[in-house]
Amino acid sequence: MTHIPALPRVRLIAHPAVGFALVGAFALACWGVGRATGFPAPILAALAGMGLAVAGVSASVKTGLCWWSKPGLKIGVALLGAQIAWVELAALGLPVALASGALVMTSLGIGTAIGALAGLPLVEALIAASAVSICGASAAMAAASALPDTEKSRKTTALVVVGVNLLSTVAMVAYPLIAASLDFSPRQIGVFLGLSIHDVAQVVAAGSSVSPATEASAALAKLSRILWLGPVVIAIALSMRGTGATRFPGPPLFVWGFAALMTARNFGLIPEAMLPAMATASQILLLGGVCAISAQVAPRDLLRIEPRLAITLVAATVVIAGLAAAVSRFLVA
Repeated sequence: MTHIPALPRVRLIAHPAVGFALVGAFALACWGVGRATGFPAPILAALAGMGLAVAGVSASVKTGLCWWSKPGLKIGVALLGAQIAWVELAALGLPVALASGALVMTSLGIGTAIGALAGLPLVEALIAASAVSICGASAAMAAASALPDTEKSRKTTALVVVGVNLLSTVAMVAYPLIAASLDFSPRQIGVFLGLSIHDVAQVVAAGSSVSPATEASAALAKLSRILWLGPVVIAIALSMRGTGATRFPGPPLFVWGFAALMTARNFGLIPEAMLPAMATASQILLLGGVCAISAQVAPRDLLRIEPRLAITLVAATVVIAGLAAAVSRFLVA
């Protein structure tokens, strides 16, 4: 008789809507706390997901979690396209805009090679290199969406999200000091920060710690990297075709969405009043993706970062910082 009252609770927890609501609540909370405190919201989301896994509820609400980690995540990545304005990017200058693409592709190649040399499987090396080369957690999850979905890749994605945000936080403090020691101008510092720091929030915070002009340059340089998210995901999908992976014979649908929204923004088809709401929705969907992915990975695995993955993230971070410093030195007045 004692177990009868528990039946409604079991049915409730097992309902997919519960998983959807739990992750949504965590994503909103992490977004709010991140904005209020400046603490990296993706780390909070990863910890929230780990809490769900520790509580043992993730298996019961798997369908709800899967929405956030798959279609929800992809919608969040696609919405990033609406943040890119060609007119704003033109303020960087053509040399820097072109160099940002070369930097992203070079960093992606070197980062993947570093991961392979460190002993990572190709899929894991690509996820890590994508995160470092473009925009941290968002790029890691976008790359993972274009790669074979396995328990190992989910674990790697969750670890990469935590790792790149920790590195971004360190860079947020250290890079303005490094740039100043190199006698960079405020604009050079901004471009350096935007081309080297992984996460958007830390880029803006680092730039604002120097000057408003530096913050603006940093944000634009960061957007120039995000612009390459679509081409990189396509390149990753195509690179896997020779390995037996056939998930994407062409560009993933969310890449088309990213490109369509970017085009719509720049042809004035999206009202300006909608852009802040779309940016917020993108952030919350991406945080929900981080939380859901972390909830589907065993906590003991998340807490054991393999040395070869850590080496790859740190080494690739050093590489892109060096490339960004060179671009800032020689191409920015």
